Amino acid sequence: MAESSINSFMTNFDGGARPNLYTFVMACPGLAVLNPAFAQLQFFCRSTQLPASVLGEITVPYLGRQAKYPGDRTFEDFTITILNTQDMNLRRVFEYWHEQFNSFAGNATLFPNPRQIFGSAVVTQLNKAYQPTRAYQFFDMFPRDISSVDLAFDNNDAVSEFTVTFGYSYFVNDNSPQISANVGGQGLLNPGAVTPGLAGSGGGFGFGNNGGGNGSGSGFSFGYGNGNSSFGVGYSSR
Repeated sequence: MAESSINSFMTNFDGGARPNLYTFVMACPGLAVLNPAFAQLQFFCRSTQLPASVLGEITVPYLGRQAKYPGDRTFEDFTITILNTQDMNLRRVFEYWHEQFNSFAGNATLFPNPRQIFGSAVVTQLNKAYQPTRAYQFFDMFPRDISSVDLAFDNNDAVSEFTVTFGYSYFVNDNSPQISANVGGQGLLNPGAVTPGLAGSGGGFGFGNNGGGNGSGSGFSFGYGNGNSSFGVGYSSR
């Protein structure tokens, strides 16, 4: 018989994950000029999502029955909503990044291999103590769609915002085999391994359960370095 006591429920339920407790960080190593502006995303990314995990289905008929097997993995588009600051700096850099793949007027690019300017991002769910509980890293990202911004005289008491929808090749989470295998070397982008404890190590991304290069406790960290500048967010406990 199911336990119907509200006290039993409250004893077993920890209050739940909160959708407004998250961090979002992003970088584009091939266009380092973008990264100082992208550091603002941890403040002005108003909404995002943890990605869906989707497997296709293969149906094999046999003697009047349908045997079902898992098929190919697909990765759905990933969208963020960004608050516009008065200088519209984040919209400016996303439009600049977008134009590098195909210019607005010239229908051309300076990067014949577009992967040279792909980006990567990490979205992290936090608990009520602001400690990371789940993290996803996206690889080979590019801004596929930058939404319009509506302007109107009667649109009062509101902050302008826009969405960016990304295409990407794949994502990993904080217990994916690529991480738990503890691959040696730096966590390099495009392509590369994601390795625990390499946040801010320069030249790549890292996140994992070591909480940073010098920490021996548990936690999560993310960082980017290009030799001249770096930024990161993280948490570690001993």
